[in-house]
Amino acid sequence: MRLIRNFFHNISDIFLAIVIVAVAAGIIYWRLGIILDYPKQLADQQAVYLQEEEETSTEAAEEGQDGEAESGNAGAEDEAPETSEEKTAG
Repeated sequence: MRLIRNFFHNISDIFLAIVIVAVAAGIIYWRLGIILDYPKQLADQQAVYLQEEEETSTEAAEEGQDGEAESGNAGAEDEAPETSEEKTAG
């Protein structure tokens, strides 16, 4: 009787271990695609962020240049102001 009981206990322990391993393998297999896609997703997000940052800095630089050209002050800092004599002579 004791031999039969030990046999069933051993079999149930082995069966439980196989079930646990099978469940763990199933969960890993089920999520493996998502886990392996994660680095690519991070790289794509970083690329989008860098591209937006570059566009923002380019737009800011263009606005700075357009603002000078529209106000007519482009290069005015380098020239000396005209005197009243130059205005009448010229």
